[in-house]
Amino acid sequence: CYDPLSSGPAASALPALERGYVTFGSLNNFCKVNECVLELWAGVLRVVAQSRLMMLSPEGNHRQEVQRVFDRAGVDPGRVTFVSMRPRLEYLEQYCEIDIGLDTFPSNGHTTSLDSYWMGVPVVTLVGTTVMGRAGLSQLTNLGLAELIAETPEQFVKIAVELAGDLSQLSALRAGLRERMRESPLMDAPRFARNIEAAYRTMWRRWCDQSDPTTESRGA
Repeated sequence: CYDPLSSGPAASALPALERGYVTFGSLNNFCKVNECVLELWAGVLRVVAQSRLMMLSPEGNHRQEVQRVFDRAGVDPGRVTFVSMRPRLEYLEQYCEIDIGLDTFPSNGHTTSLDSYWMGVPVVTLVGTTVMGRAGLSQLTNLGLAELIAETPEQFVKIAVELAGDLSQLSALRAGLRERMRESPLMDAPRFARNIEAAYRTMWRRWCDQSDPTTESRGA
């Protein structure tokens, strides 16, 4: 279950309303970023005019490589802003500068995405085939935001573009996302504990039945 560890900064108003352009973002650990991810994100920026991208990246040639990928994709590298790791409260404040989150793949964001929702920033995700690649699917399903789940790269771009094109809807979603988090299973610790306990009991009973030679005769 998600625990914000502190109330932290409040979710801000939608930055795009003041700036006049949409800022996409990803504050996931840079190890989850690969060329396919960057090319897909570039595809989003290519369609959404004047949009920007904020991403977490260590200093060094990692950043230059990111810029080269965007340049090859026909997107001005100057539209990409890099930030470094910061203490938690400063890190959360960075979400006040982001309008829409873009997920990584094949390893989705997990705690980072939950932080994003807590700060009012919805995340568009691409569903993968592994547990790590289906975290976004799980989170958004529990939040009742299945419309942000993409099954294909093309659908990912379409969802992000449509979300960026309706600032009124995006602003309303941002304003209510923290409360939606609070009311969802993602923050219902007692429910989570009960389900874990039930799973342990089920596993234990199955093990006992498999280990007991009299199980069939007892009809257990």
